Amino acid sequence: MKKVIGVSVLSAILVLGQPLATFANTTNSGIINFEDIGPLITEQNLQVAINQNNREDSNVGAGKLRKDIRDINRRLDKINDEKHGLSMPDDASLIIALNTEKSALLDQLKTLERQLEDMPTSVDSTDTSSTMSDNTQIRTAEGAFITLNALKLASSDLSMSITNLQNQLSTMQLREKLGVVSHTEVDNLNTMLMNMQTQLVSNQLQQESNVRQLRDLLNDQDSTLQIGSVPMTDENFTVADKDADLKQALENSYTIKALDDKIVLLEDNLARAEKDNGLSSTEYKTAKYALDNANLTLAQQKNKLNTDYSSILDDIAKKQSNLQLEEQKLADKKVALSEAQIKMNLGMITQLDLDSATTDYQTQEDTVKTDQIQLFSSINSYNWFLKGMPWTS
Repeated sequence: MKKVIGVSVLSAILVLGQPLATFANTTNSGIINFEDIGPLITEQNLQVAINQNNREDSNVGAGKLRKDIRDINRRLDKINDEKHGLSMPDDASLIIALNTEKSALLDQLKTLERQLEDMPTSVDSTDTSSTMSDNTQIRTAEGAFITLNALKLASSDLSMSITNLQNQLSTMQLREKLGVVSHTEVDNLNTMLMNMQTQLVSNQLQQESNVRQLRDLLNDQDSTLQIGSVPMTDENFTVADKDADLKQALENSYTIKALDDKIVLLEDNLARAEKDNGLSSTEYKTAKYALDNANLTLAQQKNKLNTDYSSILDDIAKKQSNLQLEEQKLADKKVALSEAQIKMNLGMITQLDLDSATTDYQTQEDTVKTDQIQLFSSINSYNWFLKGMPWTS
């Protein structure tokens, strides 16, 4: 006969299958709820801190550029003063050296002045990318939170099924001794039990992985807090004005904002290439191709955003439909459980049969909760989409 996973290992799994402890010094209540994630990430996440430094650095850069421009202009004035009174050919070497330096400084000055002209757009671009990165940290933490809740339900289902199978196995082993069932039937049930125990181990490892991810995102490696439940799902979620929401998503899209900033810079580059090198120059043609491609990419992203918007709504509708179906199945399981309880009282079925009906009902109950979590996740993704974040299926 095949051996099942050891009792000590399984006992540890059943304990750890509960919501895993995480995160010290984050909330006064000792429990991290979904609505806490945004503020906690904003306050504690390392990448968010890096992003804020990048924002501040981009603003500091303008002051440094102005200082460098002033220094170059002072040096140019000094070169002009030094050249005053010099004459060829007596001072030829000095004049050549000063002219060479002046030419290099003028090139450098032009570069710095153009960087200063581009600075407002560069600052906007840094802010856009930093904010998008901030929100990505929050969304990732929310995803881990939601996944942990779903894994907890799956763990509960597996634990109930394991208990039920263990009871069935004990009964079947007795029946095998009486010659009522074959050893193969017992062995097959044992294999099913081992498979579920393996799934429970895998579930635990996934929970631990998500906890580690949350710890990293919160920059907190202590383990004293608990994960709360996913908020109640609006099962009847509808969009009042799709056109208005799509317009909001387009206006807020960080991807489109980044492309808009890029196009502004490329338009400036094109104008400079024309001024410096002429319309027929390689520099101008290269700059024009770059600008054309950026505009094409912008149009492409707008089309994708429209498509993604429809896909999100389809995803929500599908999950609402799935949830309704599973809720109907739950109602059926409840009726079946009531009937089983009556039959048990009448002596028509065994306790094992009643336990099986109870497990079926509880498992279906968890299926409904899992579908509610999935619907909540899709609606949350929709709300992030309206705020400008890209959608991923």
